[in-house]
Amino acid sequence: MGVNSSKKSRSIIDTEYSLILSSWNTIYRAQSKIEGELQLNIRKKFAIEKKLRIDLIGELIDKHKRRSQIFLTYSYPFVTSHQNGIARIIRNQNSKFPFRIPLGNNLPPSCHFKEFSITYSLEIYHDGKLIPNLRKTIQLAPALPPITGPLPFKTISNETTMTCTLQKSLYSNREHTLIPLRIVFDNLHDKQLQCIIIQLIQFVCLNEQKYDNEIYLNLLNNIQNEQLEILYELDLPVNLPATYQPNRNGQPDNVPLIFIAYEIRLTAQMKNTINANLTLSVPIVFD
Repeated sequence: MGVNSSKKSRSIIDTEYSLILSSWNTIYRAQSKIEGELQLNIRKKFAIEKKLRIDLIGELIDKHKRRSQIFLTYSYPFVTSHQNGIARIIRNQNSKFPFRIPLGNNLPPSCHFKEFSITYSLEIYHDGKLIPNLRKTIQLAPALPPITGPLPFKTISNETTMTCTLQKSLYSNREHTLIPLRIVFDNLHDKQLQCIIIQLIQFVCLNEQKYDNEIYLNLLNNIQNEQLEILYELDLPVNLPATYQPNRNGQPDNVPLIFIAYEIRLTAQMKNTINANLTLSVPIVFD
């Protein structure tokens, strides 16, 4: 059926808990739903004095400040005690409690950086006490960005033009992918091209604190002067955090503001020029 974990309760004798998700894939997108069920194997008696519930927890771990902040707690009650406060008793049976937790549109995605992390998990509570060893980690991904066609990007310096074209704007970061680049030079003054530096740069922002990380670097040299068109394949690292640009309208105050973007940066070094570097930034989107 789905992902399953079970553990005998330390506080309730002869009761076994199983938390099952409806899908083997634990990656969920914004505006979707987390669905599953809690199963109880009750051999004798199970008493609910207050409430049996499942919580979706969102946590920001700030590695610089060495502290964590729970910014989201969504509680879904399975069953409560009777209205008059008398405990609800379940005896000698297997019970199933389905749940469905909606995911909003303004939650930051799961991500792990050297500066901070965002994590989501499911936890089960019985009468306010956490059931041990039933915690499940959930991966929250951004909504799919729009897909556009081939995009040419151009920069001009000292009458030399560099153009880079991508086949598409969206690439998967969950599998080994080669990104073809077509780099064209329009060299009006026949200036000699020494080398090209190719970088993949990651831009991350947490609550207005900005970080730039170099993900990929390669140097192309020994380029012949008559070579005005270069075809290159950038080897994309796997498991990069997806591109994410939050909707600032309606963003709750307690939810951390996360921004994740990428660009391919091309720097051409020319001989006998006052400005030796010709740099071109090409935005790119990862899912």
